[in-house]
Amino acid sequence: MKTGIPGLDTILDGGFLCHNALLLKGAPGTGKTTLGIQIIRNGAALFDEAGIIVLFEQFPQQLFRDLTSYNWNIEALIKEKKITIVFAQPEEVVAKENLSDAPLISKIHDIVVDTSARRIMIDGFGLFLNSIKSRLDERELFLRFINTLKSIGLTPIVTTEGGGQDEKSGYEEYLVDSVVILTAEAAKDKTFPMRFLEMKKTRGQSHIRGKHPYKIGVQGIEIFPHLLPGRFADQTISEFRLEKASSGINGLDHLLGGGYTRGTSTIIAGMPGTFKTTVGAQFLSEGANAGENGLLITFNENPSFLASIMDQKGLGFSSHLANGTIRVWHFFPKDFYMDELMCLLAEDLEKGKTKRVVVDGINEMERSIEDPATYKDYLSAFLTLLGRHRIPSLFIQKLDQLPGSAPITSIKYASLFDGIVFLGTVEIESAVHKVLSILKMRGGNFSSDLREIKCGANGLYVLDKFVGLSGILAGNPKGQYKKTVEEIFQPLYFLRDFIDLMASSDLAQEQKVEIIKNLQSQVAQLTDKLTEYFDVEKEAKS
Repeated sequence: MKTGIPGLDTILDGGFLCHNALLLKGAPGTGKTTLGIQIIRNGAALFDEAGIIVLFEQFPQQLFRDLTSYNWNIEALIKEKKITIVFAQPEEVVAKENLSDAPLISKIHDIVVDTSARRIMIDGFGLFLNSIKSRLDERELFLRFINTLKSIGLTPIVTTEGGGQDEKSGYEEYLVDSVVILTAEAAKDKTFPMRFLEMKKTRGQSHIRGKHPYKIGVQGIEIFPHLLPGRFADQTISEFRLEKASSGINGLDHLLGGGYTRGTSTIIAGMPGTFKTTVGAQFLSEGANAGENGLLITFNENPSFLASIMDQKGLGFSSHLANGTIRVWHFFPKDFYMDELMCLLAEDLEKGKTKRVVVDGINEMERSIEDPATYKDYLSAFLTLLGRHRIPSLFIQKLDQLPGSAPITSIKYASLFDGIVFLGTVEIESAVHKVLSILKMRGGNFSSDLREIKCGANGLYVLDKFVGLSGILAGNPKGQYKKTVEEIFQPLYFLRDFIDLMASSDLAQEQKVEIIKNLQSQVAQLTDKLTEYFDVEKEAKS
């Protein structure tokens, strides 16, 4: 019996078994009634299986008012006799005579004959049991009632209160075939209660164990199964190719040994303002230009603002968003479940259109996971999912403090990732320079040279080494920057050569005039450079 709730049917490997009694148990506000009615509604609307809803606790007006908050169109299904709602009293459950059926059973039987109903939901079953337990054994009454419903061809769904962690199992859990526990746990720092569904028991069928998060929205309950990717399919070494995906950054592909390797995940780590997000955006833009659709999963940046910033850097981000070659998923860190993101991504990657993924960033993903002990498990599953689909992915990680001379020790989860690209800043000669270094990269030969990285009219580009300096990663460079030394000494070399030429040769007057002009030009360049370097005021000409 399919429930029509994708996540729940996934957990149950297709749905509940027909004619198995199902118990929905949970504290007030966990959505027991919503889930039960949703299963009945989906049966009628999606699978042409008429259903019955029996209520003991609510008035008709209250029920219809509550149902208007969902996009279910229950009224139309009632008019078509696909759903029948019965408002019952506790005394209707007890037969007036020993050999006769209870009034409620007779009423339900007539509805089944009239509508061919296959499913029935009994809401608030515990209420009437409490009111009659002094007259009859409630365990016997419950079992007799459920078995009678099964005997007339119905699959019973019963709701009851309870299900706390320290609560003992009630007798009803032993008598039904399947038990679903719904909980709403107060999170430490989330903006909404964390709701979980757990299959405590499924007689005659298997199910996925564990706690599965869910949300209640306008479509009803949406469940996100807690899944771990399965093993990789068997494949020989010859079948696996180390294909490259260009970074889109001039000079970086050379350092990477041709680009990022497809199917690998790389951390882009650094302090704020070191081009981390730009590295990710340029990677996606390069893919879009090459016909490879990209996905940016972000938790901080407003997508429109981000696109405007990247447009200013010459990446054409807005046009890629407009034509769909780059898509942005924007989540608030404390307003989503990691399982929710995993389910959405798995569904998206199965379509085969997404070829590159950037996650900005790891820090915010951590904040969405309540239990710190599960961080690595979730992240490992996330990376496995991307690797299975051969997706090259970048994960932005913000460093909160300068990493010192060994930045890899400051990078979380370094062992889980295939590559690590470090971005930092250093002060050289009273100017702040952005630096890049590849600390780790599986799947190819890479260069660990420390390079300067800048942003120009067409995005980022990588410059030469910091020749002549050491201690840059520690933020304390030592030595003389070769580039600056060359800029100072080059004019001196010219001056020396021109002076030697004038001293050793008989030159015509025109040649002397030309050499003097060159000498004056070189002296001016050297003066400007030294004035800038030593920050002194330039001497005015008399």
